[in-house]
Amino acid sequence: MSRQATTPIARVCGGVLLGAVLALGAPGALRAESPEPVRPSEPRRERPILDTLDDYHDYISSRVLGFGAGMDGWLSKRLRDPKERADPPPAPPVYDRNNMDEIEASRLILSPIVTFRDGDGLRVGMQSRGKLHLPQVSERLDLIFDSDDGESRTTPGLADVNDVGFREGPSGSAKLRLRLYDDLKFRSSVEAGLKFKPEPVPRLGVRLRLSAHRDSFTARWTQTFFWETEDGFGQRSVIDLDQGEPGRYLRRLSTSILWSEGSDGVRGGQTLQLYKYLSARRVLGVKFGVDGPLEPSAHVETYSVRALWRQRLHREWLFIEIEPGVEWPRERDYDTTPLVRVKLDIIFGDWDERKGRKK
Repeated sequence: MSRQATTPIARVCGGVLLGAVLALGAPGALRAESPEPVRPSEPRRERPILDTLDDYHDYISSRVLGFGAGMDGWLSKRLRDPKERADPPPAPPVYDRNNMDEIEASRLILSPIVTFRDGDGLRVGMQSRGKLHLPQVSERLDLIFDSDDGESRTTPGLADVNDVGFREGPSGSAKLRLRLYDDLKFRSSVEAGLKFKPEPVPRLGVRLRLSAHRDSFTARWTQTFFWETEDGFGQRSVIDLDQGEPGRYLRRLSTSILWSEGSDGVRGGQTLQLYKYLSARRVLGVKFGVDGPLEPSAHVETYSVRALWRQRLHREWLFIEIEPGVEWPRERDYDTTPLVRVKLDIIFGDWDERKGRKK
């Protein structure tokens, strides 16, 4: 009797408890089923394009240095110099950041070029030059390459406006250079490599350079003796007279004489370069040049006048050069020939400014 009486009561109490639980849980269930209010998303911050360019540039620079280190390691197992210099001589002053002879590090320079010369039209091309330092083999050994080898040019500082590509210039070159003696006053080296005309031609050479400094004046004499399987023996002499103050101005008078068994005689040339540094990013210059044969009959083949504007566009690795000018070539009866040359220098590798750059 009591068991039957308690059963309905238990059922009633259980129903009440179940209803209370459902009543209390219903708001939570409703809240769980109702969608969350949509919050406005924060605008995405895009990286500045110059930072992205820096990242790509650093990546390529690391690949250039890695390639040089790999080649250095491979050659060191075969050509390792048993004599290590305990106290290497001080590095010579850098007169031109593009002069590979003055750079004590690995570097690659790519230069897209656009030129226009009256009568020849518009030309577009690319040049490359570089230097890989190989310290594992020897602190004195470098691999130097240039798509437009300028050692056959008698007007230093005045590039041929029609040389814009790997094969349109006089020739390219790749060579190993071993410095025998190296200090501020005297430098000697031997080199062996290939010259491309465009077919590869073996080439051997000896270079001597003597420098003298006094106050703001510097005199340099560079003498090169070479032998090629195609042109035989030859020599090139260059005398540079500099006067200037770093960061303010530079005046340079260069005289060059070239002779080889494969040439038609002795050629000579002279250039006068005047530069004014407007700031740490900009330089303004003007160049005058003459060149021609000295033997068997001496005459001037080309008179040249050019202006130069060089500016750093970004960091220490992107530069632009704008070089308008006028030539009076003998092949055109010395008629006035206007021209303009625009070049970008994209520098990869290692250099002093990059070591202190803040990311």
